Amino acid sequence: MRSYFYDNESDVVSLDYLKEHNVLYFPMDMENENYKEPLEALCKERGYKNRDEVKLSKETPGLEDKLKIFFEEHLHDDEEIRFILEGCGFFDIRDKNDKWVRIRVEKGDLIIVPANMYHRFALDESRKIHAMRLFTDAPKWVPINRY
Repeated sequence: MRSYFYDNESDVVSLDYLKEHNVLYFPMDMENENYKEPLEALCKERGYKNRDEVKLSKETPGLEDKLKIFFEEHLHDDEEIRFILEGCGFFDIRDKNDKWVRIRVEKGDLIIVPANMYHRFALDESRKIHAMRLFTDAPKWVPINRY
C-alpha cells in the first residue's frame, strides 16, 4: 500500500493520516495463505459475516462502463472493505480538507473505507484485480453519487 496526495505523488500520506480519516489498513501475509487466521480474527472483531470475490480484467465484459461507475465520486452507508488477492488498483478518498488522497492497493492489502466517506476507485495500467469484499450483512454495493 502506498498513499499520497492525488495531485503530487511525492507528497506521501502516512498511515496515521489515513487513520485520522478513519481509513484502516491491514497488511496480510499472502505466503502459504498465512492471511486466513488474521482475516478470520478481523472478521469476528468487526462483525463481517459475509464475503464474496470480484475479478476484473481486460476480458471482463463491459469493463470500461463498470470502471466509469466506480470512478464516479460516491459514498456508501456501509464500510467498503476490500482485500486484494491479485492485481492492483487505487482508492481515492476525500480528506477533511476536501483534497484527494490516492491509496494504491495491491496483493495482500486489506483496506477499510468508512461509511459516508466520498471516494472512487480505479484500476492501474494492468487493468486487472481480484478482490475479496467483506460485509456485515448480505453482500451489496450501493453507491450514493456526490453530484
